[in-house]
Amino acid sequence: MSSRARGRARRGRGRGRCSVAENEMDHHETSAPSTPSTTSDREDNVGFTPEQVHVACYAGPPEPSSSTLLNPKINHRSDAIFGDQALEQLKLRHHKPLKFHERYRPYLRDAGLLGLSQICQRMPQLDKALITALVERWRPETHSFHLASGEMTVTLQDVAMLFALPIDGRPVCSSTDHDYGQMVLDCLGHDPRGQSMPGKSFLHYKWLKKHFYELPEGVDDHTVQRHVRAYILSLLCGVLFPDGTGRMSLIYLPLIADLSLVGTYSWGSAALAFLYRALCSAASSHNMKNIGGSLLLLQLWSWEHSHVGRPLARSSSLVETDIPQDSPPIGFRWVGARAQSENATRCLKQYRDELNLQRADQLKWEPYMLIESSSLPPLCTKDADLWITQAPLINFPIVEMYLPERVMRQFGLRQCIPPPFRPTLQTLHRISRRGRERENWEETHHEYIQEWEARRQRIFREAEQYDLSSYDEYLQWYSGATRRYLVPSTGDDAEAGLLSPPDDSSDLQYKAKSPMIRKAVDKLHGMMKKAKTAMASAADTATQALVFEFLHGFEDVLSDLGEIKESGGPAAPPFDSATGSAAAHHEPLLLLEADQNIICDNQEGQYQEDEDLHTMEQATLGLEPMDEHTEDVDQAGHPAEMENGVQVVEPMSTCEENNGFDVAPSPQESADVKLEGDDVATAEHEDVEEENNNGCNGAPSSHP
Repeated sequence: MSSRARGRARRGRGRGRCSVAENEMDHHETSAPSTPSTTSDREDNVGFTPEQVHVACYAGPPEPSSSTLLNPKINHRSDAIFGDQALEQLKLRHHKPLKFHERYRPYLRDAGLLGLSQICQRMPQLDKALITALVERWRPETHSFHLASGEMTVTLQDVAMLFALPIDGRPVCSSTDHDYGQMVLDCLGHDPRGQSMPGKSFLHYKWLKKHFYELPEGVDDHTVQRHVRAYILSLLCGVLFPDGTGRMSLIYLPLIADLSLVGTYSWGSAALAFLYRALCSAASSHNMKNIGGSLLLLQLWSWEHSHVGRPLARSSSLVETDIPQDSPPIGFRWVGARAQSENATRCLKQYRDELNLQRADQLKWEPYMLIESSSLPPLCTKDADLWITQAPLINFPIVEMYLPERVMRQFGLRQCIPPPFRPTLQTLHRISRRGRERENWEETHHEYIQEWEARRQRIFREAEQYDLSSYDEYLQWYSGATRRYLVPSTGDDAEAGLLSPPDDSSDLQYKAKSPMIRKAVDKLHGMMKKAKTAMASAADTATQALVFEFLHGFEDVLSDLGEIKESGGPAAPPFDSATGSAAAHHEPLLLLEADQNIICDNQEGQYQEDEDLHTMEQATLGLEPMDEHTEDVDQAGHPAEMENGVQVVEPMSTCEENNGFDVAPSPQESADVKLEGDDVATAEHEDVEEENNNGCNGAPSSHP
C-alpha cells in the first residue's frame, strides 16, 4: 500500500459499514480515533510476528524474528511518555449496579454472580490515575503488563479468587440476530423502544434504573425474577462488560432470559476477554480518552499484587454464614476502599515513578497463597486446573489469546526463558459489531469455540516449581526484550521531571525522581569501572585504599537502590531497547580480591599504626576528655556522607514506607548505621521518615 493510499485509509476509518472495523470492543460510537486500517494491521503483523496464519493455542517453539517483544508499528501510549508529550488521564466507563435485595440471593448464587454482587454493594472507589498508569504498561503484543521486574497480567486465577466467577462453562457467545426491544419487553415487562434505546441493541442505563432500581415490597415471584434479570444485566453491563460509550449492551439479555441457565456460562473468561480488549484498545492509541472493561477487576488485581496506589484493606473478609456459597471472595476485603489522593494529576506522576522504581521483592507474585480455601466460596478454587489453560477467551465478537506461560511465576511455577511465543493475533482486535449487528458469532468464531471446548486438553503442563535462582537469567533476557522504565528522553530537564509550569500550582506537581536515579545508577556503574582500572594500575597503597573506599561506597548506594543483590551477586543492568545501551556489569568479587591485596600490602604498616594509636590512647588518660573533639570530627565527616546518601535513596524510602511494604534493611545498611553511631543514625532516620510523610499526602497504605 502506498503512503497516499495509507493516508486515505487512516482518514476514512470509522465511516461506512465494514465487516472488520475499529479497535473497539462491541460498541459502535466513539469520539476518539482508533488504530490503523485492517490492511495496514495485516502488514504490521507480517513485519513483526513469525507466523502470518492462525495457529493453535498450544505454546510452541517458534520465536520472534527479533529479540524485542515490542511491535514498532503499534502506536503505543507509552511512546508519548518517551517523547515527553502530555497525555490526558483516561475517563473510566462503568456503572454502579442496581440496589441489591435479599430475594435476589438464591438466583445470584445459582448464577455464580453472588460474590461479585457482594463486592458491588459497597464498591471501592476507582483510582483513575492508577488505571491510567497501568494502561501505559500494558502491551497488546503479549497481553501483559511490562513492569520493571518482569511481566505480570490478570489471569483466570485472579478472576476466580477476587470475584468468585465461574471459569468452567460455555463461552459467552451466541447470535445477535434478535429484536432486542421485544426481548426487553418479554424479559423485563417494560417496553424501552424509543429514546431509551439509542441503537438496536443498546439501552440507556437511566431507563433501567428508573424501572428496576429497587424491588418493591410484597411483590410476587414473577416480578422478583424480572428484577433479578435487570439486576444481573446491571452487573454484566455496568461492572464486567462496560464499553467506552457508557451505554448498556443488550446482547447478553438472551443469555439470562432463563435464570436456571445463567450459571452454565463462563462469565470469568468472558470478563477477562473484555478487559484484555479494553486494555489493548486504550494502550494502542495516544488519543484514546475512555476505557471500559472490568476496571474494578483490574484495580483489585493491582492492589493485591503491588504496593502502588494501594489503600488500607479491611482486616478480614470473613462473613458469618452457614452456606459456603455465600462466603465472600477475596475481593470483598477491599469494599469501601478509597483512592489514595484527590489530586489525580499528581498521583499519576507519582504512580509512574513508583512503577519505574519497583523491585521484584515489592511485588506479591502469589497474593492468595496463604489464604485458607475453606474460608472462600467454592467457585474461587473449583476450576483451578483451568487457570493455566491455553484456550482463547471469548465474549461475542471478542476473541483474545490467554497466555499464562508468560507469567508462570504468578502460579508458583518456573518461568521458561524466554517464554514460549504465541502471537496475540492483532487482526482479532479489529473485529467488532460495527456493521455486523445481526451476526451469528458462534459460527464466526467456530474454530476458537472448539479450542475453548477442549480447554482441559490445552492446559500447560510442562512446568516445574519456581526457582528464585533463575530470576537473574530471566531479567537479563527481559531487559533486552522490552522497556522496563518509562521515562522521558528529550533532555536533562525532561528526564528529571522538571517540566511543571512556573505558577502558583507548581508546588502541587509531583517531581519524578526515577529518571534522576536511573541516570545516577548508570554514572555509578561507569565510575566503578574506572575506579577498578585505577586501583589495578596504582602503585601507592594509600591511593589503592582510597579508591577501594570509594568502590565500597558506590556499592552501598547501588545496593540501596536495588541494583545489587543482598547476596552479593550483580543485578541485571538497566537496558533500554530503544537505544540498545546497557550499563556495565558490577563484579563484587573484584572488590574482595582488591581488599585482600591491600590488607596484605599494608599489614606491617597497620600493625605499626595500631601500636602508635594504643600509645596515644594511653597518653590521653591523664588529659581532658575528648568527647567534644570527637563530636566535631563526626559532624565534619560522617553526617555529610549520610546526607548525600539520603538524597539518592529517598525515592525508594518513599515507595517502601508509604505504600504498605515493610522491607528489611540489608546487612550492609545495618553495618553503615553502626559505623555512624546510634544517635546519628536515629536522628537521620527520623528526618527521612518525617520528610517522606510530608511528601506523600495520600491515605495510609498497608498490604493485606
